[in-house]
Amino acid sequence: MQNRWGSCSTKGRILLNPELIKAPKACIEYVIIHELCHLVHRDHTKAFFDLQQKEFPEWKKWKNKLEVLLA
Repeated sequence: MQNRWGSCSTKGRILLNPELIKAPKACIEYVIIHELCHLVHRDHTKAFFDLQQKEFPEWKKWKNKLEVLLA
């Protein structure tokens, strides 16, 4: 998983990049919530992002921090 922080298969299997262990807890929570949202919405649609926003309102902050820290 060199290019992704996590993935969710069509069967609902969630995989996380082992490099996440280096990230702050909130960054890890962001990735997990992001992948859990894919269990409801497969694509990055407006409905997907609305759900992600509802479940983790500060997701943009932690996504950006993750990209800066571990890029």
